[in-house]
Amino acid sequence: IYMGDWSSDVCSSDLAEQRLKRGELKVLVATASLELGIDIGDVDLVCQLASPRSINAFLQRVGRSGHAVGGTPKGRLFPLSRDDLVECTALLDSVRRGELDRLKVPQLAMDVLSQQIVAEVATRDCSESELFELCRNAYPYRALTRQSFDELVHMLAEGFTTRRGRHGALLYHDGVNHMIRARKGARLTAITSGGAIPDTADYQVMLEPEGYLIGTVNEDFAVESMSGDVFQLGNSSYRILRVERSVVRVEDARGEAPTIPFWLGEAPGRTDQLSVAVSRLRAEIEERLENGAASVLTWLVEDVGISEAAAAQVVAYLAAAHAALGSLPTHQTIVFERFFDEAGGMQLVIHSPFGSRINRAWGLALRKRFCRTFNFELQARSEEHTSELQSPI
Repeated sequence: IYMGDWSSDVCSSDLAEQRLKRGELKVLVATASLELGIDIGDVDLVCQLASPRSINAFLQRVGRSGHAVGGTPKGRLFPLSRDDLVECTALLDSVRRGELDRLKVPQLAMDVLSQQIVAEVATRDCSESELFELCRNAYPYRALTRQSFDELVHMLAEGFTTRRGRHGALLYHDGVNHMIRARKGARLTAITSGGAIPDTADYQVMLEPEGYLIGTVNEDFAVESMSGDVFQLGNSSYRILRVERSVVRVEDARGEAPTIPFWLGEAPGRTDQLSVAVSRLRAEIEERLENGAASVLTWLVEDVGISEAAAAQVVAYLAAAHAALGSLPTHQTIVFERFFDEAGGMQLVIHSPFGSRINRAWGLALRKRFCRTFNFELQARSEEHTSELQSPI
């Protein structure tokens, strides 16, 4: 058995891959990197822990098994919660229907285009018209206008201005002869800074007034946080005083109800098509619940294709949710639930199966609107199925 981060240790991953091909490894535990386009040999069974949040990713991973002429891929899903069980059921229903996640090709991504322009000019001098036509030959930039192209070239040639002068210029733009040349350092910049994966970094959390370093939080969490937010780090809760560059300064919140910091890199957001499948499954179950739980159980086992034990848990969970909320949340029906916690704080939970990417943006927008309207700070957090707003009073 080999266990480890498939992508963190190149030597270990290569060795594990070769041992798996030779049949020396019976079990291989790895990260999502194992689904990439590499030949990993003969695999009998793929076990997926928790929902992969994507129909395509699930099919890609399970497709690593039975990879032979006439072979049948085999996979097992292991949900980690009842919400995860519902999502996995919807995932299998989507596979049965032959559905896939829709691929969206970004159009006119100017950050990527600027990288490609610098990389091209770093190897040779180019005329404006030649470079413009070369860019338009790429499908995502077929609608690129000359004005946008000229503005981008101007930005790369001028850089940006600070109190200490101008920085970041990567190109020479000869407006008389209409030629573009690379500046010193452009080639190295193109080699070391290519790609569209954003750089992420952790922010240090400093406890005031002592100035002690008590830990770190994800950059995305720090950027989306505001003064007055209370979050948990370790076993204690802290209130944010201010967010500075690479530093979050906090004070002891003295036991106030905190939110939990999120790390976006740990779990990708659910795809739109899988969110639609979850909504469709809930709507179907809600309609069938009118004829009794037995009819829902039979449908899940015979038509969706999950085991009877899993189907019984899905029916029990969604039937209880329907009884408590009066309706199951879908894309057409969003449920707002308000209650008070043990500390007296008011909680507003918005049940919406749109996925964490939409729910997070929606939660932040609602939070800002509530803060401005009622003139006090709220805590907000979002998941795949809900957005939650918490009042300190």
